[in-house]
Amino acid sequence: MGLPTHPLETLRPLTEAELGEWEEAYAAVEAYLQALRLRNRLLVAELVRSILWRASARRVNEPAKPARVLAMEEALTEIASWTQSVLNEPLENRRLAARGRLALLLADMPGKWQGVFLAPQPWPPAFVEAMRKSYLAAGPQFAQLTMVPKPLELNVIGSSAAQWWETMDRRPIMGKMFAAILLALIAFALYFIFF
Repeated sequence: MGLPTHPLETLRPLTEAELGEWEEAYAAVEAYLQALRLRNRLLVAELVRSILWRASARRVNEPAKPARVLAMEEALTEIASWTQSVLNEPLENRRLAARGRLALLLADMPGKWQGVFLAPQPWPPAFVEAMRKSYLAAGPQFAQLTMVPKPLELNVIGSSAAQWWETMDRRPIMGKMFAAILLALIAFALYFIFF
């Protein structure tokens, strides 16, 4: 971490509504960085501050956009750009997709390399190698599978029940007799329970 590139004296006074809006933007970016498992509060605060500076510079040209949206767009753009530089591979729509986030976790960026996150080059060679390996490992590996239907195998009880059910289907009188016996047993049981 270096010295701040934007002195606080350059800030213009903000209204209460603007302060609340930028506080919400701060919380959103901080939560996203913590979702990437960055736990060092000083590092997270420094990263959020730099992202918010860029978002506030954009706010001059895009006053209709909420501060939270601008801040998150800046965060996503910066993280995707940094990841693309580390991996030396283009990301789809310059977005850090699930594969990129998984690569960060597989390379143990939160555990070993927090200080490198969003830092300019040069990066430690071990980190770059771990990121590239984990990015390749995080990709989908499709295998073509064929499914052949197999006949249903029943045990002794299942095959007996299946034969009995077929008998009920072929002889409707047997099904009616079974239903009558079942109803008689239920009525008999209810009679003894309530009387």
